[in-house]
Amino acid sequence: MATALEGLRVLELGSGAAAGIAGMVLAENGAEVVKIESPQGDRDRGRPGFAVWHRGKKSAVLDLADAGDRDRFLELARVADGVIEALRPATSARLGVDFETLRKLNGQLVYAAITGFGETGPWRDLPGHEQIVAAKSGRMTTYDGVRPGPVFTPVPIASYGAGMLAAVGLMAGIWARPRLGRGQRVHTSLLHALSVYDMTSGHGNRTNMPPEPGKVYGIMRVPFMTAPTKDGRFIQMCSRQTHHYRRWLAELGLEALLDDPELANAPDLWPSEERLAEVIEAIRHGMEQRTAEEWMDVFWAKDIGGDPFLAPREFLDHPQCTQNERRQEVLDPDLGPTVQIGPLGMYSETPSIVGPPAPCLGEHTDDVMANWLSATSPKGHADQDSHTGKLPLADVTILDVGYFYACPFAATLLAEAGARVIKVEPPTGDPGRRNWTTDYVKSLVGKESIVLDLKTPEGLDILYRLVDKADVFLHNFRPGTPERLGIDAEAVMARNPALLYVYASCFGSRGPWAHKAGFHSSPNAIAGAGVVESGDQNPPRNRTYGDPTAALATAAAIMTGVLACRRTGRGQKLETTMLTATAYAVAEWGIQHSGLPAPVVDSGQFGYHAYQRLYETANGWLVLDVHRDREHQALGEVLGIELPELPSSELETQLAEVFSSDSAEAWESRLLAAGVPAAQADRGDFLHNMLNEIHMRKSGVAVEAEQDGLGSYWRAAPTMQFSSSPTPLAPTLPLGWATMGILGELGIDHEEITRLHDAGVTKPIGHGLPT
Repeated sequence: MATALEGLRVLELGSGAAAGIAGMVLAENGAEVVKIESPQGDRDRGRPGFAVWHRGKKSAVLDLADAGDRDRFLELARVADGVIEALRPATSARLGVDFETLRKLNGQLVYAAITGFGETGPWRDLPGHEQIVAAKSGRMTTYDGVRPGPVFTPVPIASYGAGMLAAVGLMAGIWARPRLGRGQRVHTSLLHALSVYDMTSGHGNRTNMPPEPGKVYGIMRVPFMTAPTKDGRFIQMCSRQTHHYRRWLAELGLEALLDDPELANAPDLWPSEERLAEVIEAIRHGMEQRTAEEWMDVFWAKDIGGDPFLAPREFLDHPQCTQNERRQEVLDPDLGPTVQIGPLGMYSETPSIVGPPAPCLGEHTDDVMANWLSATSPKGHADQDSHTGKLPLADVTILDVGYFYACPFAATLLAEAGARVIKVEPPTGDPGRRNWTTDYVKSLVGKESIVLDLKTPEGLDILYRLVDKADVFLHNFRPGTPERLGIDAEAVMARNPALLYVYASCFGSRGPWAHKAGFHSSPNAIAGAGVVESGDQNPPRNRTYGDPTAALATAAAIMTGVLACRRTGRGQKLETTMLTATAYAVAEWGIQHSGLPAPVVDSGQFGYHAYQRLYETANGWLVLDVHRDREHQALGEVLGIELPELPSSELETQLAEVFSSDSAEAWESRLLAAGVPAAQADRGDFLHNMLNEIHMRKSGVAVEAEQDGLGSYWRAAPTMQFSSSPTPLAPTLPLGWATMGILGELGIDHEEITRLHDAGVTKPIGHGLPT
């Protein structure tokens, strides 16, 4: 069977995980991706992650500072479909490989640019390194750690997110070429990607509400607690849904809490901090009465959400990985036999292929120059309905039937690229609405909400009529539920055989846990992020990025799928898993091989070593993120000391003493001026900084929006910027606001619309929590 992107030619410029991940997604679905490297090679060569991020690609050596090599690159760009560029702002123009230059040679080119901090704003030219972005955004101060102060954040979620967004944007541009008759430029950044992980910012999220009597928000502390067990291990609880929570308390012998009128809104809202702390202590005591294995047996038998903590390498051998075909053996030229995380998505008609290993430096230079230069440039012409001002996915319709964040936010990202997303909700609404006190819900931005009770024949019939006109059907219900509702793949695709049917699962449809309840903390535990983030020998931590990580992966997988459906002329099934998405983010630690392991954060959560580490200064905390020789040399010159090539614990002590002599702000200014990647790491927390820091507003990471009933407020901006059209700042409107209009589009008259409402088929009820 053909792959989804077979025949596409893509050039990858720049180093870092973001560009690597973007290119990997395309390569594993059939695109010919050529990584352009300098004669010295990518700085990440030698890292275990390089073997994953660059598998399936070709390597060509071209020195873009050399006029002859630059001309050879321009010849390649003439016949390319896409470029992934991860250089500092203005570098591509200085080298003469920017979009404005290349589009004059190839009008069909889609150019995906990735920066660290965006293309405008006061931080625009800062080093776009993962830890610098983490420090400036406030991410290091948000997580709890083993000591006071910010903690080092090893998993490169910003780079992972930017890579996925670049892949989405580039494929969206490819999708739009037949309609627009030309390519375009798309931009994203590591900072824009971090806004995806910011699930609670915005007007009215309960996490940010000041405590009031009866309104103390306890979701993360109770149903998502990291619970100790009798044998000294930990279980990541995931019992948010009411039925899971009730079964859990019953098993703990705490049924009396369920009938306490003071706790009627638990586990969401609690009467006071004191009462919440009392219940947490009782639950923790109960969890310590059994071993982790005993609890997991109980949870499985009684459908209670809870997961064990595994290391990233352990996950690759777990049945949920192997039985869902996500364990991949790759023979790497440097590392030898390896086991890596497998395909991002499983396609029924155009399966992804993990091809050759990551290439040796310049392995394919001659081959690429010979074969590409004999190729023809991509051709295109505009359809008759083409006009400027349309986003790339303006002709794509998505039915979003999923709940919470991981699944729905994948559709939100595609709505940013112009897709029409019809959000199908039950009368009580998507349960994710329970997290908010207002109509603004981050995962519902830009969608049209229609209320349909799918347990009624009329509701299901209306859904089927929407299916007839849709391109994508998206859900995240466990196996068995779609069949009971009549929205399984067989039923839906019988109505529309050309449709992409997407199951955005947590665990996958196969394996012993296929029917297990999964939430955003599940992949954090099972795929290994909780172990990586905790520091050497420390208890595992709950890091809440399982949902955003999965949303990004699912959006990229959907874009691949819709391109495949158009290419083949037939629909297909796609399955993604939250576990696989998180395993991609921790791929550097997950890869099994006999070489040097990935670095481990020390037990104090300061960092990896002296050159990538947090330091306490005379006032505040500073992070260093030094990678290159020139950065190492510049650091020594600023400090006035001769630095050894290899870091050591003695050097950490020496540098800690030096940095204690001045403030973090002063050191940041001094080091950045000398070209040393460094940043103050404790200036504000993540939730505040992402919306209120001046740079966020100047760079378009945060935007001011207007909404009826809410007035003016700041919220996360679109994560991708397309040259074909700006993304409109669509509001999030109330549950069911689009029901009447959508029913009218289907030809249903006013009298029948009224009857359906009065019968409860389309009548919004809401979640019932106080607002």
